[in-house]
Amino acid sequence: MDERIKEIIDIPSEDRLTEFKRLGGESRIVSKTIETIVAMANTEGGQIILGVDDPEKSRLKGEKRIFGIEENKELFDEIGREISRITSPLNNLWPPELIEYNKEKTIAVINISKSTDNFHQIDNQVFIRLEKGNKRLTPHEIVKLSYAKGFSQADKELVDIDVELLNTQSYKNWILNRGIPESDISDVLLNTGLARRNESNIIKPTAAAVMLFALYPSDLLDTKCEIRIFQYLDKEEKIVSDTLNYSSVPHTIKGPVIKQIKDAHDYVLNLLKAGMRIPDSGFINTYTLPERTVKEAITNAVIHRDYYIKRPLEIRIFTDRIEVESPGLFPSNITQSNIGKVRAESYRNNLIVKHLREFPVPPNLDQNEGIKLLRKEMNDANLFPPVFLINKSSQDSIILKLYFGKRNTEWNIISNYLSAKEKYINNEKVRDLLNEPKLYKVSRLLSKWNDMGILIKLEKIGTKSVRYRLPESFEN
Repeated sequence: MDERIKEIIDIPSEDRLTEFKRLGGESRIVSKTIETIVAMANTEGGQIILGVDDPEKSRLKGEKRIFGIEENKELFDEIGREISRITSPLNNLWPPELIEYNKEKTIAVINISKSTDNFHQIDNQVFIRLEKGNKRLTPHEIVKLSYAKGFSQADKELVDIDVELLNTQSYKNWILNRGIPESDISDVLLNTGLARRNESNIIKPTAAAVMLFALYPSDLLDTKCEIRIFQYLDKEEKIVSDTLNYSSVPHTIKGPVIKQIKDAHDYVLNLLKAGMRIPDSGFINTYTLPERTVKEAITNAVIHRDYYIKRPLEIRIFTDRIEVESPGLFPSNITQSNIGKVRAESYRNNLIVKHLREFPVPPNLDQNEGIKLLRKEMNDANLFPPVFLINKSSQDSIILKLYFGKRNTEWNIISNYLSAKEKYINNEKVRDLLNEPKLYKVSRLLSKWNDMGILIKLEKIGTKSVRYRLPESFEN
């Protein structure tokens, strides 16, 4: 069997990134296909495979699911015509990738890239992709998501406050490091893009200037641009005796961005170094994460978060991991699959990123170094890889998980196999690789890795057909 055909047939189910479409039997096939193209472009990209039946719905197995676009060439051609009605236009979609099967059937794969600067729509409707299927957005959801995705940038918006409120020590450190002579702060901010004239021709600062220099940005802005830090007595948040299982009172960090980053570094690292005494046990839970990993995780989250969403950045320390939840989704061309592998084509907070580099001790170098360094530090310390997940309940934030536990031999074997050999793996293959005959032991192992997020479970098609893949294994 051709390698590309095998790759398609081996896909165990549809998901956020993949959809199968036969061109026979279903009404509205064309409109549904166009809707999915729009939804995938507005989310993380993906692929639509035409001429192959959905493995979850079909009674047929393997190559018998291949019907080819020859089943209805008229519908195939109509899809091509309808793609031209999508606004803004999606280029390089048509003609799709064509794969010949047994010289009589053709599979067509429409490869859809993630939109990096605006929403696409069909018939004035905007869709996004969910784990299964699509969702039409309301006008309010479109506005909110445009900030979450970085299409609209909150840091560039003007704030109706007196510019003199920004004449702080942070501002003085910034102009001193840049070699800017002390002069009227309004002129400096105007000339550096951190202020603009409003409709009344009055100079007003941008939100970026407020976050960079103001003593209390949260009090001046219509958002919650602070950091909340929580430490828990377990691996999960639980209610114990009518209260949450915090080990101490949650801590809030405020102030200009550069101070927030430093204060959060210091506070979290001190918590990790001290460990935590588990009540009624005498046991002290210790944490083992490289210091640079913690710093990079916090720095990236603060700099690149969505400052439109009225929710603070949260850092949660559990007994087995630290989680950093940053409001906003992957911006620009970044996806869950390619984060840390490709350079972002643009930033959600371009003004903040640009001007943070101008402080005496900048927290970032803006060289796409953060995620690469984070992965390297975790690997060098023999720790599990960092996990990036979209918050499934809110669909508007990214959660980074860093686990304290050391990587075990079993994980090294399975992750190496998935990186170098096959994209998917099942219980039977894991037992073979680990030389472990007991099915239930491997099931527990796979469930644990899936719960951690270092393996993705593909929805069950049959009791013997559950498969797993690495989070980054899909590359559009």
